[in-house]
Amino acid sequence: MKKHTLGILTGLGLAISGGVHAQSSVTLYGIIDEAVRFDTHQNKSGGKLFTMGSGGEIQGSRWGMQGTEDLGGGLAAIFQLEGGFTPNTGVTQQSTPSGTARLFGRTAMVGLTSPYGTLTMGRQYTLVHEMGWTHDIYAFANYTGTIGFQGAGLTGGGRLDNTVRYTSPALAGFTFKGAYTFGGVAGSIHQNSSPALSLSYDNGPLSVGAAYQVVNNIGGLTPATTAYGSTYFGVTIPDSSQKIFTVGATYKFGAAKVFGSYIYSHVYPADYRNDSFSTALQYYITPALILDLPLYVDFVHHAGQSGTRITGGPTLDYLLSKRTDVYVGVDYNHLTGAWTTLAAASGSNQPFFGYNSLFEAAIGLRHKF
Repeated sequence: MKKHTLGILTGLGLAISGGVHAQSSVTLYGIIDEAVRFDTHQNKSGGKLFTMGSGGEIQGSRWGMQGTEDLGGGLAAIFQLEGGFTPNTGVTQQSTPSGTARLFGRTAMVGLTSPYGTLTMGRQYTLVHEMGWTHDIYAFANYTGTIGFQGAGLTGGGRLDNTVRYTSPALAGFTFKGAYTFGGVAGSIHQNSSPALSLSYDNGPLSVGAAYQVVNNIGGLTPATTAYGSTYFGVTIPDSSQKIFTVGATYKFGAAKVFGSYIYSHVYPADYRNDSFSTALQYYITPALILDLPLYVDFVHHAGQSGTRITGGPTLDYLLSKRTDVYVGVDYNHLTGAWTTLAAASGSNQPFFGYNSLFEAAIGLRHKF
């Protein structure tokens, strides 16, 4: 009798356990992208440098967890925790403006999804950054974030704390998103806040979208107490607000995919305005060999001066498997006017040390898990 009862209870336990696993899931995932780089003009005397830098060219290295629980009636709970790291040192990335390391600097959010849309809360990507990476061939990865310019300083820092976001269900191909970042300052609903809106359209090979965002109170002279840092491309600026607008599209046909986007950014009263344009072609030479051809052009306006930055160069990516690939790439930067001045300023996070050009070659390995 005891054995029979134990068997019933064991079977019931397995059934319940199976039901729970069928209704919820947690996934551990990550990307490690590392490369050896060669760069010119890496000090005031024009010295060359071999380095592994802050990671590979194609994607930022990260690890994370995401999960969902079916709550019934079309309602589900979701979460995502994701941290970035530098593979050659293991150091975490996306620290606070005061330098404090974050465990989950890329994303830390929880939410609910239903047939009426998805509501999420926590540290999340800005809508302009998310829309911008959709139309960027490297999704604002290290190619554009370290040697390029699109992902650094132009999109509100990429992610914001204390953010609530709503994503609508797709309707006739259209998806609407709205987000609001709470400033967290007593007595002020404006300081450090950030409202944002985006609208996208997806239909087969075509994807089109636009986003607009205001980030209040960037800059300032005390990074430890400034929510969004005190600098613009590493150069200290007074307390300012940033307005960002982006529009772009991608289209896939046959073995090719084309990208195009425009980003407008105005930081005021620090008086920096950027008009950035990008276009790219991705072509599968074979199912395992991919050619990326990007071109970035940025116009900066500051203190009555203007300048141009042009970045471009091909990357060849070979897929060893669905999860592992190797790549080689070169890129060239050329600066004029105000861009040369900005890249020569003390503290610039993209230093050219007074030179108006930079050449880079890289060979890298990427693995996804």
